Amino acid sequence: MKKIFLASTALAAGFSFAASASAADTQIEWSAYTDFNVSSTGVDGDVAGGDTNKGLDFNTNSEIHLNASQTSDNGLTYGLHIQLEADQNNTNNTDENHIFIEGDFGRVELGDQDSAGDRMMVSGSSVGFQYGMFGNYTGGLSALENEGNLGRTAADFSDSSDSSKITYFTPTFNGFKAGLSFAPDSDSGQSVSGDETSFNNHIDTGLNYSGTFNDFTIDAALIGATHEVTSQGSSDDTYYAVGGGLMLGYAGFKAAVGVLHEDTENTSEINTVDTGLSYGIGAWSMSVGAAWSEFDQDNGVENESIAYSAGVGYEIAPGLTTWAGATIGDYEGGVEDFTNFQTGISVAF
Repeated sequence: MKKIFLASTALAAGFSFAASASAADTQIEWSAYTDFNVSSTGVDGDVAGGDTNKGLDFNTNSEIHLNASQTSDNGLTYGLHIQLEADQNNTNNTDENHIFIEGDFGRVELGDQDSAGDRMMVSGSSVGFQYGMFGNYTGGLSALENEGNLGRTAADFSDSSDSSKITYFTPTFNGFKAGLSFAPDSDSGQSVSGDETSFNNHIDTGLNYSGTFNDFTIDAALIGATHEVTSQGSSDDTYYAVGGGLMLGYAGFKAAVGVLHEDTENTSEINTVDTGLSYGIGAWSMSVGAAWSEFDQDNGVENESIAYSAGVGYEIAPGLTTWAGATIGDYEGGVEDFTNFQTGISVAF
């Protein structure tokens, strides 16, 4: 352990020395967006919060982003990224924040940011249309997503989310790129834990390939993840996930498929498959998608869910977008049949 700390200190000192060289002007960029969403969800099963109250709900999703960077004379680029939550009822006012250091060696990120496996995964929800894809909602299905495996796509493995972590990405070699993340626990921000958190020692990794052949684009990924889940017993349970996906693009079309297997020792197994198809032409975007999950618990309880979605979006003007999407599906052993519709408008600068 001491060797690791000494190595980390030496690495940080090297970066500090490099950054002290004369640098070009700092590049600072601000951006912001606000979504206004209208949604309605209905379920057949008796699940608290399943049906939308009074049949209709309004909500917003707003963030302010700051990006700052500069490059030293020796080619080292370094900077920071901060995402501020701007919705009225949000008490956790920062979504993500990290610093980065980048050069010929690759890219190192330090702070609260999504993990490498999460960001490198390719699945049916990767086709590029944000609204109307199952598992990619801005509102409306959140209550249902707490029902076991409902609302999952192949990209929704138990990663370390925005917990504080170290992430490394290799440079890209002939279309291939790899990444690795480590988070000691689920804390983020200024929190320091004296006791165990919801997970411990999370590691996940990803391998991507991206290429173009004539008029076709290909994106592929493999991911893996593991951590210890805090258990009431004498020892923690081990969680692991393996998955991958493929996406093809041609003449405005994108088609993708993803698969994921998750296993938590002494608890459960989840298998998920999803697929998506999108098409964009001019200001219009359209997509359809489907996701299936099988949730087997070690106590013998088995659940299965399947959902289908479709959506359309239109860019009214630069930075002004509107959309509408719908999802129907079935969750055996939970909410049973369910439907969701939502529409909205977004302003982004």
